[in-house]
Amino acid sequence: MLITCDRYKPEDLKHWQAYETCDLYHAESKGFKYRLDKTLWIIKEYMTSNRFYYVGVSWGKDSVVLAHMIHTLKIGNPLFVYIRMLDNENPYSVIVRNAFLSEYDINYKEESYSYKNASASWFKNGKPVRWYQILNELKLKHGAHVTGIRKDESAKRKMRFVGHGRESMNSFAPFEFFTVKDIFAYLQINDLPIHPNYAMIGGGRYERDRLRVASLGNKEGDGIGRAEWEKEYYPDILRRIENHVSY
Repeated sequence: MLITCDRYKPEDLKHWQAYETCDLYHAESKGFKYRLDKTLWIIKEYMTSNRFYYVGVSWGKDSVVLAHMIHTLKIGNPLFVYIRMLDNENPYSVIVRNAFLSEYDINYKEESYSYKNASASWFKNGKPVRWYQILNELKLKHGAHVTGIRKDESAKRKMRFVGHGRESMNSFAPFEFFTVKDIFAYLQINDLPIHPNYAMIGGGRYERDRLRVASLGNKEGDGIGRAEWEKEYYPDILRRIENHVSY
């Protein structure tokens, strides 16, 4: 269920309809069903091991799928945490949140932070040092971070799985085998809310798989065309926040 918004271009929705057809076709494949069963087994094994953890949700495609999988397994009462960056939060993330929570009763909590008046100490060589500090703080409060990052997401993510496997001291990532095509197929067949960002594809100029729902205007996330994409689809919000974020 793609969330509606007024930022789409007419050609975006035509491309999205084609994507939906492909997603439904993919969901019928044996490979999808095999990887789904394997991923559910991986999650179940972790959740039944008495570990101290919370499930991170950004309300992007991967975390929505992860949240639905864990909710469907109905093992214990896991905590789901949305880490909000209030000053430059994507405006549609809370709409996806509301749509999901209206359908699924989960143990849910929000942790809010602010980039307003951010100092240079938040970043080091372009890396979000403060973000890692936040994750360390949350680990003390809620345990390890169960995350929806995927092995096929990028070379960096792949190396994370090669170096640490699915589980490190600070996190657990069950999507070692679940691919981006699997993610979109799962969203479609379960009629889950889909963030509008994934259909803002510039009439096919942007890859759906590469788009993110992270906070807008972040210096550390402006690569692979993201800065240009934000200027095209969110110019009003960038103008609004440009005087509130400093690096």
